Amino acid sequence: MMDAIRDLVIKAFAVDSIWSIVIRGGVWMIIAMIIIVSVDNPNSDTSSRKLKANLGFFTMFLLLSGGLIYLLFGMGAK
Repeated sequence: MMDAIRDLVIKAFAVDSIWSIVIRGGVWMIIAMIIIVSVDNPNSDTSSRKLKANLGFFTMFLLLSGGLIYLLFGMGAK
């Protein structure tokens, strides 16, 4: 079981593997579905506010996590 998980993680981060593209696409589809389902509301005003809040939070999360990963791993690379 652990070997299967290890192989999946290695394939997910390998640059020359088609499975990395498939796994990344799956992750993005899951994120998109969560955003779509969370803003589904018959009231268009409420739906619009929820969409803006969710997309703003997601953008903030991407920027902060990207910046932190850069600070953690990117400073020493030349």
